[in-house]
Amino acid sequence: MASSSKRPKKLEVRGSKHPLPSEQLTSKRFADEKTQEYYFEWYEGRRIIPPKTLKLDWFKYEGFNFPPLLEHQELGKFLELQRPYYPELIRLFLCFATSNEGIMQSVVKGKLIKLDGPTLREVAWLSGNGSTKPQPFNFGDFEELTTFRDYQRNLENTNYNKFLAGGMKKNSRLISFIIAWMLKPRLHNHAQMSRDGILLMHVIKKKIKID
Repeated sequence: MASSSKRPKKLEVRGSKHPLPSEQLTSKRFADEKTQEYYFEWYEGRRIIPPKTLKLDWFKYEGFNFPPLLEHQELGKFLELQRPYYPELIRLFLCFATSNEGIMQSVVKGKLIKLDGPTLREVAWLSGNGSTKPQPFNFGDFEELTTFRDYQRNLENTNYNKFLAGGMKKNSRLISFIIAWMLKPRLHNHAQMSRDGILLMHVIKKKIKID
């Protein structure tokens, strides 16, 4: 039996079930072995949230009244956007991402990609220039507890400490999930609204136009 000391060594990969063989050559995606090892250790196994899409016309047909509120914010094309996405390229982008004068950029397969305002607006079908934004928790008559209470089905049975979406009226509950999954996505706890999510709900329901 061969000694364990003579067996080929493998690089341990965090977050991945596919270790990188030590003898593997550096691919054209990486400048050197050190960069390649860094990617496989920290990014190769990272979870990427799959993009979500809506069919607003379907909700309109079924009698829901929230689609016009989203269209008022010019979010229709963004929410219905269906295009290919490539998790591996997303991981590469994040691995080499830097900030240059507040603009996120990265180099993927030798190409410089900048996520500046014009690029994001063109790719995601968004409008505006980002100059009109509400200040968190201080926008007009906004008060998170009052806003949350206004959208409940049963005021007496609502838990006002956890901001759970389950007790909301039908259209408000759907807007809360659209916020949690698509407009301000997070990996978990989609049934509990964040304070920023309640602010977005207030802005959408009151038809306050923002970028």
